[in-house]
Amino acid sequence: MQPLPVRHWLEPAEENRRFLLLDGAQCESLDELLKQLHGIADSEIQLFDGLLADGSGNASVWLHQLQAGVDVANLLVWLGGKVKSFGALTFIDTALSEGELSQRLMRRLDARFPNGKEFLARFYDGRVLPWLVNVMTQEQRNAFLGIGCEWWFVTHAHVWDVLILTAPQEDLYDPPLQLDDTQRRQLLADTYPYTLIDHFRLVDEDLLDRVPRNDQYRFIRGCMRVGENYGIHDGKRVVMICTWALLLGEGFHQTPDWVLRLEDFLEGRRTARDIGNEVWPVVESWD
Repeated sequence: MQPLPVRHWLEPAEENRRFLLLDGAQCESLDELLKQLHGIADSEIQLFDGLLADGSGNASVWLHQLQAGVDVANLLVWLGGKVKSFGALTFIDTALSEGELSQRLMRRLDARFPNGKEFLARFYDGRVLPWLVNVMTQEQRNAFLGIGCEWWFVTHAHVWDVLILTAPQEDLYDPPLQLDDTQRRQLLADTYPYTLIDHFRLVDEDLLDRVPRNDQYRFIRGCMRVGENYGIHDGKRVVMICTWALLLGEGFHQTPDWVLRLEDFLEGRRTARDIGNEVWPVVESWD
């Protein structure tokens, strides 16, 4: 894991408190991490219990009110070795009490697709947060962000960015968050690169790291667009397009030979193995 991005952190305004929102699914040794955070947090509240039944993982989400004067830059250096990805943590500056903030955040967890299927609005994942807010209507956004002053997160380009919040005395948000089909498709398209990045991180990290880490989201999203241009949307074939781009460069698909290969790949005339054997033929050696 790379060190978390650096920025100059000012103390929150006098009337505000700073909270750390922590996604347990993206943390190493969560229980030990929580114990160590006790020393710098005035309080902690579990937004929901994500402990797996067999104890093999813990996707719980925690809200910590940091003590006044905590050096966030030093905290990030320490946290850098304890998180699996930069989406594990975000910071919220707000004048709301920890109880009121936690209640408002919990009300924002419930979401629903047009077909009635319910899902978790994963705003606590800093990778998802900006894309989720981006697909909302202005009315949805105004209500959803009514939790404070500022919400800091790490972008796909590995720099800190902020959402400007409001904090009405009465929470105007009316759950659940309801996304229409257009919003749903856009959210899935915008967040799927992280699924692909996680896949390559697991199966071939060296191949993925041919692209600088702060450029991997853009690179993978571009590969998805190549697939979309050929009508290729299913995960396995999108993975192959990403693999070829990582091996050959992101402009690989522009040559006439590759245009034909991708058309054949879409129509089922050639498999990924067929294409691989053609581009990288096995040469037998009798040495």
